[in-house]
Order: sequence, then structure tokens, then C-alpha cells
Amino acid sequence: MIRIALLLLTMHATLGFAMCQAEEIQQHSDQIDQVVQARLAGDGQERRPEIDDYTFCRRVYLDAIGRIPTVDELDAFIRDVGPDKRSRLIGELLESKGYQSHWYNYWADLLRVKYVGDKLHHPGNYGQWIKEALRTNKPYDQMVHELVNAGGPLYKPGNGATGFYAREPMPLDHLANSVKTFLGLSIECAQCHDHPFDVWTQKDFYKLAAFTSRTYLRVDPTPDLEKDYALDRRKLKNKDFDEWIVFRESVRVKHAAIHGNGTGFMRLPHDYQYDDGKPFEVVQADVLFGKMPALNHSVTKDKLDTLGRKNVGPPINSRESLADWIVSDENPLFTKAIVNRLWHQVMGTELVGPLGNLSVDEMGPHPELTEQLIAVMKDCRYDLRRFLSVLFNSKTYQSKAIALNPKESGYVLDGPVVRRISAEAIVDSFLSLQTATPDQFVPTEFQWDGFTHFYDKSQSMGVKDFVNYSVKGPGRGAFQRREENAARRRNGQSGPKHLWRVSCYGHVDGSHDIAMLLGKSDRELIDGGNREPNIPQILFLMNGQLEQQIIKQPSVYIQQKIKGAKDPQDRMEIIWKAILGRLPRESEKGLASHNADDLIWALLNSNEFRFTK
Repeated sequence: MIRIALLLLTMHATLGFAMCQAEEIQQHSDQIDQVVQARLAGDGQERRPEIDDYTFCRRVYLDAIGRIPTVDELDAFIRDVGPDKRSRLIGELLESKGYQSHWYNYWADLLRVKYVGDKLHHPGNYGQWIKEALRTNKPYDQMVHELVNAGGPLYKPGNGATGFYAREPMPLDHLANSVKTFLGLSIECAQCHDHPFDVWTQKDFYKLAAFTSRTYLRVDPTPDLEKDYALDRRKLKNKDFDEWIVFRESVRVKHAAIHGNGTGFMRLPHDYQYDDGKPFEVVQADVLFGKMPALNHSVTKDKLDTLGRKNVGPPINSRESLADWIVSDENPLFTKAIVNRLWHQVMGTELVGPLGNLSVDEMGPHPELTEQLIAVMKDCRYDLRRFLSVLFNSKTYQSKAIALNPKESGYVLDGPVVRRISAEAIVDSFLSLQTATPDQFVPTEFQWDGFTHFYDKSQSMGVKDFVNYSVKGPGRGAFQRREENAARRRNGQSGPKHLWRVSCYGHVDGSHDIAMLLGKSDRELIDGGNREPNIPQILFLMNGQLEQQIIKQPSVYIQQKIKGAKDPQDRMEIIWKAILGRLPRESEKGLASHNADDLIWALLNSNEFRFTK
């Protein structure tokens, strides 16, 4: 009885906490709506009408979990008569595996999770770190701090944040991309000269770079450890190239790491030409704006100026100070940049300005709304699920979408715009037509790959173990395949590949050619995804294998649903709900007599399927 009483008390407390959270979320949503309504009233405009349940369900599925709802999911929502059914659906989606899958695609694009072969950077551990951050709902400011300050073994499970630095091991390029990613600030021009269109000077850039000086990716053992491997390395190289290359690569997997934590000093480049400095002069770390974090320098700038040109002082962990400054509440760009990004992702327009080209004081065309969303993000303590819930619960989000004319002059940031869905969402939406459980194979725990698996195994391996492993291996390619196969067995069943969501694909699974054709980012550039249609995409959607999997396979989900339809009108209703997320209009009902496969093909190639509204 005591246990039952404790269980009931716990359930009551949990329910009470959830209700309290829901009330706070709705309060924030109402505040956003009030700010928007005040602006509309001031401009003499009416609020856009609220969307119906069919439109809302399709929209929130696409925006929250990156696919359209199945017929069963849509029907369940429509049948629900509870007054809070929209907020409950939002909560369920944001806690689902689909959320992790969809938003991984977003963050992997922004953080450029990509294989870089020449530096032995396999992105598996990096991608797994992002997925775990989404599963555990790690606060955004903590995510960024860990990425900026990450160090240690590259392939140690759980240490995947090191992939952020390994992805761009050129220190100055890495700094410029970090600032653009997390602050929305474009300073890369100042790497070579004073910025031609902004206030940043080349000296400003090098002062900021001083926080990360002497941070580097090393793939081979450090000199103190290399002496243990050197003799066998030489023997194998002289004996057999294949054995030597496996020895080298396997040792690298164990020892590849991000070293250094910043000295707080940097030297100006050899060709520095401005009057405020001279080539190779030492500059001390300083921020671009705001409060400078304290640094514990053990040497002075004057002392370093008397030393060799390559000397920038001992490590003092200044990189952590840079991370502190980036995520600080007092940083005028950090919170503004992320709310600008999320508003753009959810609503389709930029709240403040260009995602990667903001200015410190810029607040956008709707400064009151920008201020309100910044306050909401801070009050949410950078809980991204909660912030998204605030947006999704607002009347602003749940209003009719507008087809925005590029020359529109009277547009106010008062709701979503009609826009093409991402390549990954198009591909994943086909799963909602193939199976009743589109998210079933999204993993819920760390997934091993060949690199993390071998790193784990290598912890108990000595030098002679590496020699024996290499001698018995038939070459580099086989070494990688062998470890990847072992990792798959370690992960267990992952389901048939044709039912995977795009986020489940790793480097060894290919780049998902269909998603790439439809505009998926190649992750070379920040925000590299493309939503503009082209002729190859149109031809593929008209004639490619995605439609064939839906039309020609009688066992797929939508075909099974149609099979149970009693008459042509019932069949038509199922097709419209499955693909467009709505009932047929009166003007469309005359199409019911057409062949079901023809109707499916036509709807899958319609703009309404490829766009969210």
C-alpha cells in the first residue's frame, strides 16, 4: 500500500509539473501573439485567420518531426475532441523519435557533419553526439559551450563534440565559421584584411583568434608515445605496404585527438600592412564586443615580443573563456542568432536579418517581437524543445500561411509563409505512405561505427597487438569494412534500409543520393541545403523509384488502406488525407472515378505535396 501511495504521489507531482510547464508555455505563446497583434493594429491590418485541424496537423508534423502524418495519425488527431488537443500533439511530437530525426538533419547541416578523409575525420562520433544532445534535450548554450571547448580523443564514445574542430582544422577558418554559426556574424573577410563593409579590422580578427591559439588536430601519437611505435612502424613499412598502412591507420584511430586549449596570444600574419601593428607582432586575446572574460596569462605580451616568431605562450585554457563569452547572457548576438534561426526554420522568414550576416545592434523589422523571443529563449534556459513548443502553440504559428511575393511591401512577421519542404522531409514523407510506423527504426541510443568501435577495442591493445592486427589484415579497405561490420553487429537489428529515415544514414551507408538530388546539403557550407526546384528533381519525382515504391507495391501502407475502401469516394478520401493531409474539395470529387495509382502519382507530383502551408 505504501508503494502504491508513493507511486500515486509521484504521478500526481509529475502531472502537476507538466501542467505548470504547459501553462508557462501558453503564457509565452500568448505574449508573442500580443506583440504581433499590437503591431498589426498599429499598421491597421487584420490578423490572419486560424487554420483548421487538418492543415495544422500536417504543418506541425512537418515542422516538428520532418514528415507528413500517416492516415491513422491524422484520423486520430481529427477524432480527438479535447480542447487542448493541439498543445498535446505538439508535446507528443517534440518528445518523439521523429523530432530527434528531423532536427538532427537541421543541426548536421548547420554544424557541417561530413567525412573529411585526408584528416582521418570520420563524422560518426560527431553525429552521434548531436543525436544524443537531441535525445537528452541538452540546453543550446551548453551544446555550444561544449562544441567550442571540446578536446581529447576524436573517437572516444561520447566525446564527439571534438568533431566540430576536426571538421575544420585550419584554425582561422574554424574561428570564422564558429562566429558565423553561433553568433550569425560574418567576419571571415577580416582574416585577410580590414572588413570592407563592417567595423571589424584584421587586428580584431587576430585578437579573437588568440583565444584558440595552439589548438590543433593531431592524428598520430604524440612524440612521447610515438617512440613505442617507431621501431615496428619502420619494420612494417619496409616489409609490406598494406600491413604498414593498416598499422598506421589503426594506431591513428586510437590516438587522433584535439590538442591544446588556447594560449590567449596570437601573432599577426607575415604580410600585415596596417599602421596599428607590424608583421609577427604579438596580440593579446580580446572579444569583438561586450565584456572581456578574465584570462590568467603567465607571460606578458612584451616578453613574447622578444621571443621567436612561433612562440605564442603556454596554454592557459583561453578557449574555454571564448566559449564563456559566446554563450553569455550579455552577448547581444548569441540569443538573437538562435531565435533568428529557429523563427526562420519554423515560419520561413528571417526574424532579424540574414542568418549568417547579422550586426550587433540589428533587431530586424519587428524589434518588439525580436525582444520578446529573446526573452522567451532566456526564460526557457535555452531548452530548444520548449522554445519550439512556444512557437507552435502560438496563434501566430497556427494562422493561415501567406504566399509571400518578393516585392511584398506590407508584410509583417505575423505567421508562416508558404515554402517548399526540405529534401529530407520530402523523402521521409514517403515513409508515411509506405509504413504505419515511419519512425520505428530511428535509434534511441548510441550507435557504434567502425571508428568508435575500434577505438573502444584499442584501449586494451598494446604495440604488439597492433602489429599482430596489421599483419593479419589484407589492407586498409578491408580494415575499415571489418570494423564497420563488427560495429553493426554490436548495434543489433536496425531494420530494412528502405524504411530508414534520412537521418539514419551514416558515411558507410552512402550520402542518400535521392535526398541529395532533391537538395539535401552536402555540408560543405553552413546552411548548405537547397529548396529551389530544378529539372532533374521534377523528372525524378515524376519517374523515380519513390513513386514506384508507393504505386507498384501492394503491401505498402497506403495501398493496404485503399484496399479496405468501400467505394471510389472513400478511396479518394484516403488518398487525399494520406498525401495532402486534407479531405477532397467539392471541385475535386469528380476525380474519384480515376485509377487510384494515377491519383497517387498526380498528388505526389503536385506543389501542394512538396510545400507546407
